[in-house]
Amino acid sequence: MTDTQVLSITTSDQHRVDATVYPTDDANAPVLIFLSALGTPAKVYRHFGRELVKHGVQMCAPDWRGIGSSSVRAGRGSDFGYRHLVEIDLAALIQAVHQRFPDAPIWLGGHSLGGQLALLSAAAHPPHVCGVVLTASGSVHWPCYSGKLRIAVRSLVLLSRLLSPLMGYFPGSRFGFGGREAAGVMRDWSHLAVTGEYRLQGSNVDYEKSLHALKLPVLMISFAADLWSPLKAASALVRKVTSGSAVHWHWGASDTAGIALDHYSWIKHPGLVAPAVAKFIRQSRAAPSK
Repeated sequence: MTDTQVLSITTSDQHRVDATVYPTDDANAPVLIFLSALGTPAKVYRHFGRELVKHGVQMCAPDWRGIGSSSVRAGRGSDFGYRHLVEIDLAALIQAVHQRFPDAPIWLGGHSLGGQLALLSAAAHPPHVCGVVLTASGSVHWPCYSGKLRIAVRSLVLLSRLLSPLMGYFPGSRFGFGGREAAGVMRDWSHLAVTGEYRLQGSNVDYEKSLHALKLPVLMISFAADLWSPLKAASALVRKVTSGSAVHWHWGASDTAGIALDHYSWIKHPGLVAPAVAKFIRQSRAAPSK
């Protein structure tokens, strides 16, 4: 097993960011590009990456635009949204991973919002992508929640719409929701929360239509104890892929050695999740997007 490596990416708009690679001894083994949850640095997933390697799958974990190794920070005069993350940053990363591992199947995946962005990228049909893995992810459309969480989602929409124009960014850490988030990211997040549809500001891609037409294999793993991506939210996201290529596993404690995994605790138990993810990837034989 080889130690970690670093890919340094420069995008078409000169954004610079690093991605940590967890390689196997077999350079042709599948590579999972795994995107973090909102406001979460890529290093948090290091144990997940190392566990995947044990099961024959390589992982590449990039920092988000705006955090960690990223050359930019959200603020007045430095705004970005989902379009930048999907159509600029992830496009550049896919190309860099393909250059590093030219004969390896490339998969996209992510946690929470990172999973949504991975699915949107796959729907846009980038070259070389063979499938998608979503972990503790789901739509943030407010009807998918109940009780206090429904109130929290609607409150976050209101707060982001009030504070982002005033401050030039959204101070998510003050509300226990991400960190210093770009106003554009929160606009796109709020649009989904209110309408249930993806419409990326500044993009020409009809992502709802593209999701319906997506034919690549998609795996969703959700957890019964996860309040931020409950079954209804996870199912709402999976249902956008109507081609029949999506598989949804909803795990309770009986599926995970008696441990009730939730939105974040699954990261601390990579041995319960990584083997199943690796098996799904290795057993799938989809052709990459053209």
